[in-house]
Amino acid sequence: MKPIKLVISGIGPYGDRMPEIDFQSFDLNMPILIAGETGAGKTMIFDAICFALFDAASGSYRSTDSLRSEYAPPGTESYVEFTFAHQGRTYRIYRQPSYMRPLKRGTGFKLEKEKAVLYPGDDTPIEGIKAVNQAVQELIHVDEKQFKQLAMIAQGEFWGLLNAKTEERTGILRHIFMTEGYKAMELQLRERRGKAIKAADVLERSLIQYFCDAEAEPGSPLAEEISQLQEQLRKSGGIGSIEEMLSLLDRAIEADVPMEAELAEKLAALREALQELQKDLALAENTEHNLKKYNGLVKELAGLRERLADCEKREQQLAEAEKALQEKIRSLQSGREQLSSVPERLAACQQEINALRELADRLGSLQSQQVPRYGRAKKRLAELQEGLESAQSAHAAAMRARLDGEMQLERNRAGILAQKLVAGQPCPVCGAIMHPSPAELLEKAVTEADVKKLQQQEKKAEAARSSAAAEAAAARAELATLDSQIGSYMLECLKSGCWLEAVARGEAFAMEIPAEAGLRQLYELVQLQAGQLAALLQKKRESAADLQGRAKRLQQVERELAEASGRDTEALQLKRQKLLKERENAKTAVADREGQRQLLEQLALKIGTGGNSGNDGNDGNDGNGGSREAELAEYRGQLQRKISENKVQQQECQEALGRISRRRENNLSRRAKIAGLQGEFAAARHEAHILGRLHDLVSGQTGKGKLTLEQYIQAAGFDSIIRAANRRLIPMSDGQYKLYRQEKELGNKSHTYLDLEVLDNYTGRRRPVRNLSGGESFKASLSLALGLSDKVSSELGGISMDALFIDEGFGTLDKKSIEKAMEILLKLSDSNKLVAIISHREELIEAVSQQIQVTKTRNGSSLAIEMGK
Repeated sequence: MKPIKLVISGIGPYGDRMPEIDFQSFDLNMPILIAGETGAGKTMIFDAICFALFDAASGSYRSTDSLRSEYAPPGTESYVEFTFAHQGRTYRIYRQPSYMRPLKRGTGFKLEKEKAVLYPGDDTPIEGIKAVNQAVQELIHVDEKQFKQLAMIAQGEFWGLLNAKTEERTGILRHIFMTEGYKAMELQLRERRGKAIKAADVLERSLIQYFCDAEAEPGSPLAEEISQLQEQLRKSGGIGSIEEMLSLLDRAIEADVPMEAELAEKLAALREALQELQKDLALAENTEHNLKKYNGLVKELAGLRERLADCEKREQQLAEAEKALQEKIRSLQSGREQLSSVPERLAACQQEINALRELADRLGSLQSQQVPRYGRAKKRLAELQEGLESAQSAHAAAMRARLDGEMQLERNRAGILAQKLVAGQPCPVCGAIMHPSPAELLEKAVTEADVKKLQQQEKKAEAARSSAAAEAAAARAELATLDSQIGSYMLECLKSGCWLEAVARGEAFAMEIPAEAGLRQLYELVQLQAGQLAALLQKKRESAADLQGRAKRLQQVERELAEASGRDTEALQLKRQKLLKERENAKTAVADREGQRQLLEQLALKIGTGGNSGNDGNDGNDGNGGSREAELAEYRGQLQRKISENKVQQQECQEALGRISRRRENNLSRRAKIAGLQGEFAAARHEAHILGRLHDLVSGQTGKGKLTLEQYIQAAGFDSIIRAANRRLIPMSDGQYKLYRQEKELGNKSHTYLDLEVLDNYTGRRRPVRNLSGGESFKASLSLALGLSDKVSSELGGISMDALFIDEGFGTLDKKSIEKAMEILLKLSDSNKLVAIISHREELIEAVSQQIQVTKTRNGSSLAIEMGK
């Protein structure tokens, strides 16, 4: 992995988007110095690379959720964009931490979620935190911690690099030396051994279960032997001898054969005896059935004869019912003739009631609507007449006011002219030169406008008078019309009422009403007639109610007559037919049962004692019939008890035979399964043994010590890394120190085969690397990192790391050690490896020409690139 470009925006001390760092523009034959004062943000460049690759900062003290710059303006995004080359391809990662930013509208904040996108050349981008992290891990073959040990010597972590434990270095060396196969071999052998052991255990449990299902005759010595071996197998869980199990099963199978044959013979004898008993029971039941049938026929004949007598009795009752029905029909026909005129009379009465009701409605309308309407019209005419008189008075007053105004206006005009008259000069009106009585101005001045106003008021009063006169004339005409209409309506009502009264009395109509009669006299006659009409209407309604009752009675008589002539007559006829049929059926049944009885008497039935077949054929219960039934019932009961006992014995025998047969079949099945699994079980045990030995060999469990095959290969490769590291450490330490891999006795089971110790050539003793001072630890760490780099390049394993970052480690070195370290780093740069140093040491600033300058201000830090000469 070699860095190409890095863009930092709104991260750490960098409040804005920083200029792009193009690592390809630097001379890779020289180191790159990242310089700046303490706290300016030099290490943040490494943090940005580590965050982009692994979603983590390079230092253990810094977390990703604090990467958002406090100096970033609200509109500035926080992200890192890192481009790098790896195994001939170019990759670009965009990663944004989560942070809170102010809302664009309103107050408050919004959470910007963490984002990550990996652009693998022209391939489809990979999005999502987990997906990108997994893709980077699979691409570089190291995790964040291993990457720091290989490519970054971060501030304060030199000691951790040098003192890493065996387990941590194992993960790195596994990819360098490609020992995954050996670890996979160990895991696969362990898995296969476990499966083989499990398969053998399953087969063993199956064999034990099969044998534990075996049975023998309870209480026998063989059953005791089998039970003891089953208990032993359950407790131990392991099989001793399969042959012993098969032998016991063979003996149990052979012991069941004679018992099974004996039970089968006994069962056959019981079945034969049962057949004889069932024959005897069938004969007894047939005899008993015939006896019961004969007695039943005798009883049935007696019942049939009673039915014939009952039919004759019901036939007589039916004749009486038919006679009563004919009498009822004659009575209903007579009543129908008496009521036949009721419908016509009811219709005529209803017509009279309708006419009376119509006249009553007309009289009611006259009283409730037309008479009040006439009163209202008369009242309105009086009111309008009064209004007309008032309008006439108002018009006369307006006309007088207008005339008076005109007169005053003329007098005022004369007064105005008189004021201008001069004695001896002619009057402009009459031409006289003498003016003995000139007109005088009135005290109240009247203008032409006032006169015009009075004229308008007169016109308005005239219009009101004309309107009132028209309304009064219309009201008089309406009242005259109503007078004529109501008078004619009253005369018509009176004539109609007199005609109806005459009709009600059965008299001819003759009525004369004086032509000079006024409305009041007519109205009084109408009111008198309304009272008489109400009484007549009530009388007609009572007559109609009586006629309606007679009409209902007529309908009821007609219904009853129809029912009596139709349904009732038909029902009696059906009853007679049914009764005749029932009597014929009873006669036929009597003849049939009598024939059956005579047939049973001829059969060889010993009904009673002495072989008699009955006394006279009429009663099967006379004589000794009852005694014979009791004997047959007792004999049948004895046979049924014997049959039941036989079936119980058969069931017991069948169950015992089934139990022995099932036991023998079960033992045969178990023996076959045990014999079938015997070879498979032996093969599974052998396979588990072979795989177990192979696993012990690969996992280092064959002797006292524990060194796996992978560990052995990694230790050999780690020795070559240490040799490469010593080529740097010996000259850097003036020949004082040399690294060694820790070696202990095989019996020591601690995992320290990749731990380091250092030889101090000044004392001649080895000591742990953790006892080195700060400067010494840096030299050793730098040497080890360079050794790892050499090994990676030479081995061309799964890891490719063409970059080395050193963070402030030179602060613990003296001037001479810095010069030696720089010589080594210059040689390393000659191999086209990117070497970057973070430091504020003046010696390095003067010695390294290409630099990334980090400047600290109150508004955050900024970057500047110096390419040198």
